[in-house]
Amino acid sequence: MRLDGRPDPRAVSCVEEMLLLQRHRGPDGSGVLADGETVIGHSRLAILGLGDAGRQPMTSRDGRWSMVFNGEMFNYLELKGQLQTALSGPFRSGTDTEVLLEAIAAWGVEAALECAAGMFALAAWDHRDRELTLARDRLGEKPLVYFSDGRSLAFASEMKALRGFHAGRLDPAAVDAYLALGYIPAPLSIFRECRKLEPGYLIRAKKGSEPRPVRWWYAERMAELRECVPDSRAALSENLREAVGQRLRADVPVALSLSGGVDSSVIAAECLRQGASPEAFTVSFGERSGDVESACCVARHLGLRHRVLEAESALDGQGIEQIWRHYDEPFADSSAVPSLALAKAIAGRYKVILNGDGGDEVFGGYRHYQHIQLKQTLKAAAAAVGLCDGRNAGSVGVYVQSKVTFRARERGRFSHRHATGNSLAELTAAAALSAAPTGALEQALWVDRYLPLANGLNYKTDIAYGAYGIEGRAPFLDHRLGRWAQTLAARHLVRGREKKILLRAAYADDLPAGVLSRPKQGFGAPIEQWLCGPLRELAGDVLPCPLLDPQQQRGRSGQQLWTLLMFALWAREWKASW
Repeated sequence: MRLDGRPDPRAVSCVEEMLLLQRHRGPDGSGVLADGETVIGHSRLAILGLGDAGRQPMTSRDGRWSMVFNGEMFNYLELKGQLQTALSGPFRSGTDTEVLLEAIAAWGVEAALECAAGMFALAAWDHRDRELTLARDRLGEKPLVYFSDGRSLAFASEMKALRGFHAGRLDPAAVDAYLALGYIPAPLSIFRECRKLEPGYLIRAKKGSEPRPVRWWYAERMAELRECVPDSRAALSENLREAVGQRLRADVPVALSLSGGVDSSVIAAECLRQGASPEAFTVSFGERSGDVESACCVARHLGLRHRVLEAESALDGQGIEQIWRHYDEPFADSSAVPSLALAKAIAGRYKVILNGDGGDEVFGGYRHYQHIQLKQTLKAAAAAVGLCDGRNAGSVGVYVQSKVTFRARERGRFSHRHATGNSLAELTAAAALSAAPTGALEQALWVDRYLPLANGLNYKTDIAYGAYGIEGRAPFLDHRLGRWAQTLAARHLVRGREKKILLRAAYADDLPAGVLSRPKQGFGAPIEQWLCGPLRELAGDVLPCPLLDPQQQRGRSGQQLWTLLMFALWAREWKASW
């Protein structure tokens, strides 16, 4: 969009090039709409309403709105019923996109978003008022990156599509955040000229005005809804039944990522309760681990077709290169490797895969939730005397900064003259995190939901699946389920060393007892083995990275070495500079 109002004769061809760079995300056709100073485009992944009527950009029947939409609105059938009486004639496409578009036309953007239960990033152009709205879902399941220099506004699902707009210069605050967390949280972007729209935010842009992100969703208002509701297994099952049932809606086959842990096993059991029997896939690292055995046990128990995929091949030849070629920002979560391996294996057979993402953050599954009050007290004391970061940062600041890969002082030495200070101080003071509730467990769940989940885990799965034209769906990320879970007292989630107490109880009759009692294993990769084996030569070739102080990179191992390696490989691929 030209913010100065002057149409750009190259705009259409520019948007077409941007779509080509993201064609892997939407291989089922593309379209472009131009209206004066604004051009919007879309590459389609056809899942609902597979015919041509579902192509985008799509225009409302009153002609006022045109929209491009990435993701799914899972309650589209329910909203369709509400809208039908206000519309003259039937819906045309059978898609959720059309339902959301007509909801915007009938109720306005923000009211429509409030009613939408789903994962999405969208751009809606108001032909009458000449205003463009960009919006992102509540938990950051779908990405939205943008560039704005006062003259133009460009946006996309992936940073690679913005390559023609920025100069490739690193943002020091983003580098600092990456070295701390292993990912770059919104609104930061690895490039100075770009930004990521935060979850639950929107941007309105008009000629002559500067686009500014504003919140359309307030997570803390969900917490205000805390009331005395039955914390029963039946109530949990009913909420999860709706979340899974709506995510099974598709005009194409649906698969299941079965890790062997509690969360994906519960999703598998709920699918079976609803008469669905998706084919299940499990990723292995070359040996029959406890997770693989558990997944096989669940598949046999539920009668699911099941396939175990070997991820070791991801390190052969060009396999590891997928990480820094698909991920547009440096990303240090080693579970990106099995995620890409899974996506590659099912590509062409499936466009939709269910997973158990979010179960830990909603129902309390991580080990660090055990005795969390004591741990936080000890960490605060450690921060006060300088044994970890977070001094004078409040309880949220201590929780985040006490778990970083590199401490703030180290990070400053890495970037030396480019360093701009501790980026985490500002991030933890942001609106969503600063509104975290009191109580050590409630606060930890809140922070994990709106920082590592929204910016790390969701980014990982979106890019991995999108690389092969697949859509991941996570029932535990349904905001209505999350709202209900926030009404539960902490004792129903974690008690001592027991975790996910209510979730395990609700599905005790559906799953083998050994699966429900297994401790959490995680989805990470054996990076120590890789760094000492198949990746040793590669690490020697690219490290030390010339963009960071070479002295600080020596003698590193484990997660720290992996973090530096991923940064160096990414920087070389993207030709990044300060």
